[in-house]
Amino acid sequence: MPGLDVVLAPDRDAVAAELAAGAEVLVTSYWRDDFLTQNLRWVAGNGAGTEQYPLEQFRRNGIELTTAHGVHAACVAEHAFGLLLGVTRAIGLAGRNAVTHSWAPTTTDELGGKKMGIIGLGRVGEEVARRAIAWDMEVAGLKRTPARYEGCVSVVRGPDALHELCRWADVLMITAPATDETRGLIGTEELALLGAGWLVNVGRGPLVDSDALLVALRDGALRGAGIDVTDPEPLPQDSPLWDRPDLVITPHIAGDGPNFAPRWARIFERNLHAYAGGGNWQNRFEHVGPGADA
Repeated sequence: MPGLDVVLAPDRDAVAAELAAGAEVLVTSYWRDDFLTQNLRWVAGNGAGTEQYPLEQFRRNGIELTTAHGVHAACVAEHAFGLLLGVTRAIGLAGRNAVTHSWAPTTTDELGGKKMGIIGLGRVGEEVARRAIAWDMEVAGLKRTPARYEGCVSVVRGPDALHELCRWADVLMITAPATDETRGLIGTEELALLGAGWLVNVGRGPLVDSDALLVALRDGALRGAGIDVTDPEPLPQDSPLWDRPDLVITPHIAGDGPNFAPRWARIFERNLHAYAGGGNWQNRFEHVGPGADA
């Protein structure tokens, strides 16, 4: 685009300096308070979440925010099943045994015929649901606005059905974003209702109470869990969660894949034209309430 100057800042201090010098557009997945300047007009997030941004200040200052919502969907869904198989098929445990050269067969389970409850039927949740149905699983889900849902899941309820979903499910799959409403969503009571099931979290770490998860694995009926996100993040080296053989942990990599860059670039190109007054925005955050619908 004519007249566009692109600066690749080497570190976050350099980002702040460029913004202070007059940069109008910021491509980022992280945020610092000194990034908020009078000249900033558009934040092009290359992640799906919005919880890191000062959304009210963006609204007051007229700053546009776009995200990579949906770009990661297929990749995250595949990763979610990798985590699930890691615990249901004891692949995570076998990996631990391999470190000590231990040949230790164990009884595993299968997913066909199991019931999966999905918290957050956005784009990632929909991709997970399609795969689960193809694997002969029964699927139900929660969405903040179930009346607006159009997808492959036949049973979709609102947030008030959380406990009913936990009680029904064999697998509880979390794909929802972090908002004021979802923080601490899964705690002691919800894990007790899930009982002898499995938990997978590819949404955001703060949705699950880490202490409650540890207790449910150690002292409760929970058979296993797979998490790509933690609270806090990164997970501290001394966290007892690392030592659980019934827990598979990956370092927030579910959305990383070779197709992310070209998919996100197409969104950015379209939004660049919108910013210049030449079209409609894609994945534009609407400053009317909590983040994107789950």
